Amino acid sequence: MKYKASLDTLAKLTTSATILLFIGLGYRSIQDFGLPPSGTGNIISLSLILLFLIGTLLGTYLYAPQAYFIDTTQLVIIRMAHNKTIKISDITEVHLIADDEMGVTMRTFGVGGLFGYYGRYVSTKMGRLTFYTTQRKNRIVIKTKDGKNIMITPDDLGFIETLRQKRIEQKP
Repeated sequence: MKYKASLDTLAKLTTSATILLFIGLGYRSIQDFGLPPSGTGNIISLSLILLFLIGTLLGTYLYAPQAYFIDTTQLVIIRMAHNKTIKISDITEVHLIADDEMGVTMRTFGVGGLFGYYGRYVSTKMGRLTFYTTQRKNRIVIKTKDGKNIMITPDDLGFIETLRQKRIEQKP
């Protein structure tokens, strides 16, 4: 069963503002190409700026969570570039997280609003987490046998019951 992963208002605003900023910076860089060249170093640096801007937008879009899919044996986090799969048999716990259970959360290596919130985070109350989220509500933590804490945010909280039912079906 497929579950949508919609962006919340903050992620939409962050994404829109970043895209507009990058378009402005890219436009300014392209304008600079029209000036008389002051050497190949100038052209190379402007080209690197454009590559960085395009690469950042493309990379964040490709790895942003789009949806979640549960089949008989695995949970799939659908992304444009590379889907993340978690075997249902490896899941030990699934539960909804309230705001007060999170504590202070900091991004250690991830994206904080551009097409979602994903990557490595650390929480004062929950420890290390891997986010594959698109909003700041409907937070579900999935704990795995190898000690990983994975957070997802499907639009439909029926996801929890579906995943729990699949876990029961997997047990011998």
